[in-house]
Amino acid sequence: MERRLKILRVQHSLVEASNHRLLDELARFGELQVRAVCPRWGVESGSRRVLRSERPDITVAKTIFTFNYSTKIYLTGLLSLIRNWRPDVIDLHEEPWSLAAGETLALRRAFAPDARILAYSAQNIHKVYPPVFAQIQESVIRAAAAFYVCSGGVLEVIAGRGFGGRIDVVPLGLDPEAFEYRRHAGSIGARGLTAGFVGRVAREKGVLTLVRAAALAGPRVRVVFVGPGPDVARARALARKLDVEDRVEFTGGIPHERVAARMRDFDVLVVPSLTTHRWKEQFGRVITEAMSLGVPVIGSDSGSIPEVIGDAGLIFPEDDEKRLAALLLRLLDDPKQLAEMSVLGRDRVMRRYTWARVAEMMRELYHYVGEKTG
Repeated sequence: MERRLKILRVQHSLVEASNHRLLDELARFGELQVRAVCPRWGVESGSRRVLRSERPDITVAKTIFTFNYSTKIYLTGLLSLIRNWRPDVIDLHEEPWSLAAGETLALRRAFAPDARILAYSAQNIHKVYPPVFAQIQESVIRAAAAFYVCSGGVLEVIAGRGFGGRIDVVPLGLDPEAFEYRRHAGSIGARGLTAGFVGRVAREKGVLTLVRAAALAGPRVRVVFVGPGPDVARARALARKLDVEDRVEFTGGIPHERVAARMRDFDVLVVPSLTTHRWKEQFGRVITEAMSLGVPVIGSDSGSIPEVIGDAGLIFPEDDEKRLAALLLRLLDDPKQLAEMSVLGRDRVMRRYTWARVAEMMRELYHYVGEKTG
């Protein structure tokens, strides 16, 4: 029997249990043996997550400096897996400048020098890092046999750092059964058009743009903000100032497992993110979740949003409340477009964003990198 290719994923985002589905999908490929290590806790989607898992393929590790993914160091788990299991491929699903990346390279050099590095990044802005972090990133770029990234903007950054090898765009996945499709009816209820927002209520997420757009669109457009954030009070104050407080609702944060049910109440999801000098939208997982549910999406042109939405939704220039208001009124006047967008969105998800599709892309990458093992 041919030896199975041993893959070790070093991945802090596995503290979010919904991400385990990728491991389930990879397990279907009999020629791969995949194990993973992740922290016991971490921050995902703006909320603290504590992992309670008895999966044999996940080693839950103790870490320090875990408050920030770039400073986290693995105290347990990572060393033993590299030294004793000796993987063929180390899938470094940590940013390439992180301390965890530097730690992984050091352990690989000492205990599994033949293991190849497959590196990941989601950073879509060219940044200058402090010396230690910059040196780690340079080391990862030199060591990596290939990279995978979540959007085309990240690909440009990694290539701009001097990496000349293979870089694949591999999107974030979802479970379409957890976000079960229901086609929009193509009509508007008596309360008018409900435009929803899910995420961190912060200025860079475009929440103030959405409040101003609601004011311009008029009384038949209402907005629901789902999520916590530093600018809730500021957005409330703006709604009062513009005399739309009765049409703008703030629900606060809700558990991730309740997000799908809440989004079903929306006629359209709005993702109005703004670009800053330090951040722009890296992917926008809520977009694919909404499209899987059959909820139409309007997004700004910040970062990866147009790339993720594709031809399944509508795009407006970031921080342009007039254009956003015009799109909301267009859907209000011709709600049949909502049904059309609903169908296009689900189709796009099933073609591009399921965990099964992501696993197929990763399988091909693992073989590409694994064939380079000595």
